Amino acid sequence: MQTNTVSRAERAVRLTGVALVLILTALCIGGLICWSTVTKNGIIENTSLPISAQFGTRRLLAASDGGDGYVHIGGTPIGISICADGLIVMGECGVQTEGGVVHPLAGADVRKGDILTAVNGTRVRSVYQLKVLVDNGDGEALTLTLKRGGEAYEAKATPATDINGGLKKLGLMLKEDIGGVGTLTFVTEGGRYAALGHYITDADTGLGGELDNGKIYPTEVDGVIRGERGKAGGLIADVNRLSKSVGDICANTLIGLYGNYSAPPQGEMYRVARKGEAKPGAAKLYTTIDGDAPAFYDIEIVKVVSQNEVGEKGMVILVRDKQLLAKTGGIVQGMSGSPIVQNGSLIGAVTHVFLQDPTRGYAVHSRFMYDYAVGGTSFAPESVQYGEAA
Repeated sequence: MQTNTVSRAERAVRLTGVALVLILTALCIGGLICWSTVTKNGIIENTSLPISAQFGTRRLLAASDGGDGYVHIGGTPIGISICADGLIVMGECGVQTEGGVVHPLAGADVRKGDILTAVNGTRVRSVYQLKVLVDNGDGEALTLTLKRGGEAYEAKATPATDINGGLKKLGLMLKEDIGGVGTLTFVTEGGRYAALGHYITDADTGLGGELDNGKIYPTEVDGVIRGERGKAGGLIADVNRLSKSVGDICANTLIGLYGNYSAPPQGEMYRVARKGEAKPGAAKLYTTIDGDAPAFYDIEIVKVVSQNEVGEKGMVILVRDKQLLAKTGGIVQGMSGSPIVQNGSLIGAVTHVFLQDPTRGYAVHSRFMYDYAVGGTSFAPESVQYGEAA
């Protein structure tokens, strides 16, 4: 009986010890699970929710100090008016006078793509101003100051009096700016914007780097020309340059337009992804295909290039969304700059569409755009283009 009693006591002690070990082990595992859950939820909240309600203004203002950057996402269409440092020469023409057609610039080496900056030393900024300067002159030869390839030169021209209207003319075809439609990518808390995601060049003259100032305007998408194999589609929108602008164009770079944004930003706040965060797989495109209200559409990141140097072709994307495909055929011109979101972070922006497959295109890493927006580093344009600018 005594032996049995001791045996029962030993078993009870052993069982108690095992129970304690199991309880402690369960507590440890429970603690690890709770810690892991809190950490994971923290990551999700930091990347997917509007952070204005989470971190407050102080955190946002500190975003450019080497920590994560946060921006108001764009996705809205913008009208673009970008200018050179003067009037862009489109060509030379004759003036119909009483004595016949006269070419005031005959013999002068003035070419398409040159930039007229001054007349007799007076800066010219508009075609109207030039007309007034020429018509109010005494009819003597004028000294024109022009730029070509960044180098200034002078040409002489004697205005001729047009038989139709009696105005003195130089026989120059000119334009003040280059117009178009693109998409706003984001606005920083400091009021700097990024848009388009690629460089702007003038198809008529080949000018690019000379186009370095202008305005952006609010606009609405009135319709869409569907993209087809071998032919890029496009958004249809009117740009009213007499309306109030929402920003100044201060830089025309390899990875888009940048400047000061003067309107209240409308988009929610998103974290800008760091290097290595963008991955092949599902993502969302935020763009506008009707009116001025952007929406999210399903896309796939087909390829990611881990770039150390700035480039506007850091990702290959594929449109998967049935609604977007039905409406646009894929990526169309005017979508350039449309933000791309993956796992709650802003990872990039659309830049180009593949002409032979409008469902595919290129995108730029948003971290490059953010660095420029907050730091203003200068980038030179690439000489080789792939695809068609979207």
